[in-house]
This record gives sequence, C-alpha cells and structure tokens, in this order.
Amino acid sequence: MNPNLLKSIEWIVAILISATVLFVFFVRATHAGGLWRDECDSVELARLPTFVDVLHNLKFTSFPILFPTTIRLFTNLFGTSDASLRTFGFLIGVAFLLVAWFNARPNRHDVPLILPALAGLNLTFLTDGTWIRGYGLGSVFLVLAFGLTALFVARPSLLRLIAAFLSYIACMQSLYFTAALIPALLLAAFGICLFRRQIKWALALCVIAAICALSYIPQFQTYREIKAWTILLRYPTTPQLIWHEFLVACGEPVPIMAIVWLSIASMSIFGALVFLIWRTERNNLGALPFALLTIAIATITYFIFLAITHTAPQTRYHLAFLCLLAAALEIIVAALCRFQFVRIARLVFVIGLALVLPCMLWSRITQRETTVDLLAKNLQRYAAADDLIIVNPWFLGPSFSLYYHGQTRWMTLPELTEKRIHRYDLIKAKMEQTDAISDVKSAISKTLQSGNRVWLLGGAQPSEETGPLSLSPAPDPIFGWSSQAYTYAWSMQIGAFVQQHVVDGEVVLSPAKGVSINENIPLVIGRGWRE
Repeated sequence: MNPNLLKSIEWIVAILISATVLFVFFVRATHAGGLWRDECDSVELARLPTFVDVLHNLKFTSFPILFPTTIRLFTNLFGTSDASLRTFGFLIGVAFLLVAWFNARPNRHDVPLILPALAGLNLTFLTDGTWIRGYGLGSVFLVLAFGLTALFVARPSLLRLIAAFLSYIACMQSLYFTAALIPALLLAAFGICLFRRQIKWALALCVIAAICALSYIPQFQTYREIKAWTILLRYPTTPQLIWHEFLVACGEPVPIMAIVWLSIASMSIFGALVFLIWRTERNNLGALPFALLTIAIATITYFIFLAITHTAPQTRYHLAFLCLLAAALEIIVAALCRFQFVRIARLVFVIGLALVLPCMLWSRITQRETTVDLLAKNLQRYAAADDLIIVNPWFLGPSFSLYYHGQTRWMTLPELTEKRIHRYDLIKAKMEQTDAISDVKSAISKTLQSGNRVWLLGGAQPSEETGPLSLSPAPDPIFGWSSQAYTYAWSMQIGAFVQQHVVDGEVVLSPAKGVSINENIPLVIGRGWRE
C-alpha cells in the first residue's frame, strides 16, 4: 500500500475514532441524570462554607486536595446544577482526547488510535471516569505524565523535566491510586538515564521522586488520625478478587474485552522485545524501552499496592492503571508500525472497536445514575411538614442532602450528626452502641401516633425467619467491624418495627428501569399507629 495513502487513512480513522469517543462521552453526560451518593459526597465536601472546612474534612474523602479544589472552583464558576456537573464529566473526556493527541504527535508524527479505542471506549471510563470523583481527572493527569516523561526520556531538558514534575504532582494530588504508578514512570526513566550514562538527569529524577514523596507527608499524617475508623473500610482481599475486578474493569462485554486488552498487550510487548533484540541500530529507539519498562514496573507496583491496602476490590480502582497501559501500548504499537502489516492490523483493530463497542455499550451509557433526585422532588411536593422521612441506609444521606430542600424533618438510619458527607467515624461510634437506632424508632412512634406519615426512602430489609438480625456492640463476635453487616441489621430491625406498629403502608415508588444498580431505590409510606 502506498505509504502516503496509508498515512491519510490513519488520519481519517484517528479523527473518526476521536469523534466517536467524544460522541459517547456526550451521550453519557446527557443521560446520566442526577448525581449518586459518592458524587454527592464529593460535591458536598467541595461546597462546604469555607475552604478551611474543606481542608478539615478532607480526611473523610477518598481523594487528595486537588480534586475537591477543582470541583469547588468549577462550581463557583458554573454552578451546582446537574447539567453543569455532568458537563464537568464531559470535559474530562475532552481533556482525555486532547492528551491522547498530545502524546501521539511527537512519536514519529503519529496519530492516536490505540489509546482512544481501548480507553476512550472503555465502559469503566465512560461511567466511573465521568463521575464527580477523582478517577477520571487522575487518569487524565497520569496519561499526560506518561507522555511528558516519554518526551523527557527521548530528549532530556530542564523544561521537559519541570513539565513532567508538575504533572506528577497534579496526578498524585487528584487520585491516591496513582501513588503506585508515578513511581513506575520515575523508575523507568531513571533506568534509561542510567543505561545511557546520563548521570545528571538520573540524579535530577531522584530529586523529583523525593519531592513527590514529601508531598504525601500530609496524607501520612492524616492516615494516623483516621486509623481508628478505617478498620470499617478494610476487607480481606485475595489475588483472585483483584484479578476478577480487573477483568471487569477492562470493559463490556465481559470477558471479551479483557481478552482484547490482554491479547493486544501481550502481542505488542512480545513484538517490541523481538524488535529490540534483533535491531542492530539502537541509538534511535525513541520511547519504546521506556514504555516497556513502565508496563513492567507499574504492573508490579500497582498490584502490590492493591494487595497491601486491603480495600474492597472495585472496578473503578483499575481505571488509572488501564489508561496508563493503553498509553504505553500506543507508543509500543506506533514503534512497531515501521512494519506495514502492523499499521494495517492497527487500523483494522481500531475500526472494529469503533464499530462494535458503542452499540454494545449503549444500554449502559444511557442509564441514569440514581433515583434519589426524583424521589427528593416528589417528597418536597407530597410530604407534609409534620411527616417524617427516614433515609435508609445511612450512606444515601449525601444524595438526599444535596437534592432535598423541603420542610419535612428527615433522619438517616442510624441518625448521624453530619449527613452531607460520608462519615465512617460516626458510623463506628453507632456500631459500638447497644441500640443505635432507638432515636429513629422513637421519632417514628411520635410521628405516627400524632396522625402523620412516615416515608421510608430506601424501604427496609425483610426479617429472617428467626426475626431481625441483632448484632452486639462492635466488634461483633461473628461479623467483627463489618459496617455492611450492621447496616443490614439496622435496616432489618427498622423494617420489623414498622411492620409491627404501622396500620397501613404501601410502596409508593418501586425501583425504576434504566437506572444503575448503584442507587435505584424504592419509596415506602406508612400511616397509623398500633401497639
């Protein structure tokens, strides 16, 4: 095939794949609807009255300071409406594409194909990456950091080193998971500088690494403060669980997309190794060795990090690693495109993904994230001032707090003094009590006895045959410090209490179709009191 014709086709396909990715990001932004509880937690934290309040409560969130600061600045400029915040998620997608094009241009004047196709059309990025959470922003900064480091490795200069350093700080202060991936970039660049005997630049990278580590000192101090209640967030993890969530994070359809990711990665790495071994001229290898080293080191550091943190495996935790992997594969495949059959295979692969994935993902990217915003509006309209609203479980509090602006009193189950953000320290204190929901039961009794209604947002768990589950003050002999077990038990207990004392009750709204399972909840009403 004529090289000029092939180059023209690559440009056309790159533009079309970027347009396709931009389109699906737009579809996601216009169909996601209201924010679900984790997103509401981020917005509520960022919108606390003063920035000092944000700093004081930062220990209760899952992201470093740059992310809530970004949300605070964005909402100050553009407001806190759902449309505005979903636009923020769309802009994350735009930034991702811009970084993809930026990373590709210095690489033999190539165009981005692998990165947009693999990561841009990845369901985890399209949903979790566009949430008002730090996963998308951190991943974009990580891909930028990789591209800037590749530029530095190809031709070291002080300006490129400073640019890479700034991207490291931005990345690490947006998403904690990148603390296991930035060291991989630094180690890979350091190893190449040593191999080339560029001692000055190798030492400069050591200084950069030290500054990046020092920037996390506040996080280490915070960890000591919150250590008492983070026991609620620690779960027994196994390599099998982590691996399963990684395969799911590769995207839908599962496991086909995982096979696609692993196949393109293994073939690209194998081809690059063969190319490096048999190539006689090794003075102009570009960023190929850096990309290979990054994949090898990042895989080790990242999965060790997941194993020692003992957090419950979630697909979104793998997003940053997948984006880094796709960015590295982009460089490796571009280097192998010296061979025309590789260029043609890359085009076929990308065109296939662009044609198939949007259709297969359509039902998921058009889902609403929550029904709490709709329920809150209905309660504002129909709940009387003397009624009572119970939000069950407690972690729906941030969602309801953001969307409900009525006059009816509302409580979480169990009742917490702070409902705007997720406060596991308060939940731990409740778990240590003998009867943590006695105040909620008392409020329900008074409301019903006075002839008013009780609204259960989230309903309640049905009791077991032996009655509602009852746990001893934490740690329970069987369930230990499992906040999930206590949340389940409280829901079962309140359900049994309502069933025993309510004269008339009904499900006002059932879970809706086309809504994410993360927050698709019912609304139940109770009237009348009986002893």
